[in-house]
Amino acid sequence: MPKTIAFVTNQYRCDRLIQAAYKIACETQSELLVVGVLDSEYVLDPEAVDYLFMESKKYKSTMRLLFTEEKVAPMLDITGHSDSINIVTGMPSSHNSVLYELWREFPDKAFYTVESCGEIAEVATKRSAQSVNSRTA
Repeated sequence: MPKTIAFVTNQYRCDRLIQAAYKIACETQSELLVVGVLDSEYVLDPEAVDYLFMESKKYKSTMRLLFTEEKVAPMLDITGHSDSINIVTGMPSSHNSVLYELWREFPDKAFYTVESCGEIAEVATKRSAQSVNSRTA
């Protein structure tokens, strides 16, 4: 079954990513998978991780945790080998964000960012440009 993946960190506010990914998964009839990518950028907060596990469960998902200092490789691997069709993340935090590499590597997948207010936006990639062109034709 195709998957919608929500990449989260160990912050309470990542619940908005899970909620948005659930909505997208329902719309695209895909299975929701939540992946926590944890590194030294954020202090480990076991209570926040537990909260996100519970949120995942509430939205009929499983949650995998990855403890890594190299964010890009595991994110690329999961995105490329999981039958994913939709990827949901927060907003890039800088020009060096791993998200830009992820978007470039998989231009045919649908990527969505979720702002702190919960607003969902599709990232402009080759896939989204084709989708717009097919709607205007």
